[in-house]
Amino acid sequence: METERQNEVTEYVKKKQECCGCGLCYEKCPKKAIEMTKDEYGFIYPAIDRSKCIECGICKKVCAFKDEALNTVKTCYAAVNCNKQRLQKSASGGMFSAIAESFLKNGGIVCGAQMTFSKGKAHVEHVTIDSIRDLEKLQGSKYVQSDIKNVFEKILDQLKQGKRVLFSGTPCQVTALKACVGKKYAENLYTLDIICHGVPNIQFFNDYIENNFTRNNIFLQKFTFRDKKYGWGVKGSLSGENYKREKVTEKMDPDTSSYYRYFLKGEIYRESCYHCPFAQENRAGDLTLGDYWGVERFDPELLEENGGPFKEQEGVSCLMVNNAKGETLLKEDGQGILKRKILLENVKVINTQLKTPAVHTGLRNKILKTYVQKGYGKVEHIFIRQRLVEKAIKMVKDMVKKVLPKSVVDKIKKSK
Repeated sequence: METERQNEVTEYVKKKQECCGCGLCYEKCPKKAIEMTKDEYGFIYPAIDRSKCIECGICKKVCAFKDEALNTVKTCYAAVNCNKQRLQKSASGGMFSAIAESFLKNGGIVCGAQMTFSKGKAHVEHVTIDSIRDLEKLQGSKYVQSDIKNVFEKILDQLKQGKRVLFSGTPCQVTALKACVGKKYAENLYTLDIICHGVPNIQFFNDYIENNFTRNNIFLQKFTFRDKKYGWGVKGSLSGENYKREKVTEKMDPDTSSYYRYFLKGEIYRESCYHCPFAQENRAGDLTLGDYWGVERFDPELLEENGGPFKEQEGVSCLMVNNAKGETLLKEDGQGILKRKILLENVKVINTQLKTPAVHTGLRNKILKTYVQKGYGKVEHIFIRQRLVEKAIKMVKDMVKKVLPKSVVDKIKKSK
């Protein structure tokens, strides 16, 4: 049955690069003839039950994976949440929590991605909250594709009741939600899109967890991809319990985590991420949130050591205002934000997803082929061998530096 459904996927999607897996077609099908099913790698795609399908074409009409009606950035800021506690729980400058907290205080509904664990397995989905006490659940980066199909109708119902809704997600998720809501109920919908690298899938992530933790009797309860206790950067942490119910915590970074390393290198995203129509400076959301990587290079005067208002180790966000609704949102719910105007061109230098989609190497094909044929354990072997080779190369380079005169080393560097 699964093989038959996968065949339907190829018939419906034509090319996997044209489907972001948002699930809007599943939600809008009038005959419930579409299911979201996994391919051999764990990525989700719509599959059609031809016995129910009436060939109405709605699934193709609602598909929002195209760069139509995007917004041109009006203003760009370097920004930080003034609430230090919220800032510490955020991946960068805490823009989402600053806006969301005010939005909730003003009686609105907030929707964002939440990661939970059950029996050591992770689940990532978009949920709605109406209380500030639940805000922490939505904070922080989740570098896994989030399931949003169950919130489309919830949000639409709330908008029909006249409630204000703030949605945060990837550009393709924002576009899908706007297509679901339509113009009739769009007035009270406010959207934040993130500068997105790309998304791996939850099956691959859970198999990584199974291979590295569950098999060693460590049952995870929390996975923080970017933990501020290590400063602003890409170091994270995880915590859980062992079989004795003792607390276990570990530091996590690209040098020790195969999943994290391959995510940051762009080797494990879904196919559509490498052809993303939203990887550009025109944006889907009313506001765009991201890290202001390179602030010390492009706007050093903004940092505390140079007399500026921001502490680099606490994180600095880039905040892009994309339309009039974004301006209104920032005016009404951005009172807790400290911001300074910056040039969008500077933000784009390191945030390359504002210029072009992610690019993978041949390693992606090797990783996915190995994963399907031999399981995640063999993917881990690829990672370990790669790290050993890198260490060996570094040792050789260090030895050469010690042996050769500095003038020769400098000439070699200049010749590259």
